[in-house]
Amino acid sequence: MKNSKFAVIGLGYFGLNLALRLVEEGAEVIAVDRDEQRIDHLRDKVSYVVCMDTTDMRALQRLGLRDMDAVIVAIGENFEGSLLTTALLQEIGVKRIINRVTSPTHERLLKLMNITELVVPEAEAASQLVKRLLLKGVVGAFELSREYSIIELAAPEMFIGKTLFDLNLRNRYSLNLVTIKRIERKRGLLTLGEQEVVRIIGVPTPETVIEEHDILVLFGREKDIKRLYDQ
Repeated sequence: MKNSKFAVIGLGYFGLNLALRLVEEGAEVIAVDRDEQRIDHLRDKVSYVVCMDTTDMRALQRLGLRDMDAVIVAIGENFEGSLLTTALLQEIGVKRIINRVTSPTHERLLKLMNITELVVPEAEAASQLVKRLLLKGVVGAFELSREYSIIELAAPEMFIGKTLFDLNLRNRYSLNLVTIKRIERKRGLLTLGEQEVVRIIGVPTPETVIEEHDILVLFGREKDIKRLYDQ
């Protein structure tokens, strides 16, 4: 099976981390930015790095981007550069373009260009923070719709020492447990201190016992999460 191939244009905080995560997952990545210093951060960490102005049609054509599974335009600070780069990618014939959105106007213009895959990292981060602030015990969240989310919840004290069969989450709270992130403390090799290691339990069974410091990964509605903690 061939490796997936992606190009990430714009290596600010979002683009840089996106490129690194794709490489961690085994993808081939071309990282592109006009700032030499940003390029230096990724040398020897991705398949190919290019320092160039992506509003230059001839330079863009030489990258072979039509062969990519997707090109992600992650340019953040240059509104015009993002739009022009996107237009040139369309002209070249790139089959899948994903854009980072920086403002409502930016979003409207991209939609007029028939770009449908839009990413708003700031909005996603804000949404996660809102859930952490308003929902007791929540340490992480991924919103699937206005109603349903995947929530990372610190195990309530009343759950500790009980099995999933005892808790009966689906019938009592209308929540589905996806998995458990178990925090284990292990002594460091070269120090006297301890370090935390996260272990994913996998698919829990009815006999799985909830332990102290467990993080429960739940699928459900916010109102049911609130109901769990308000009882």
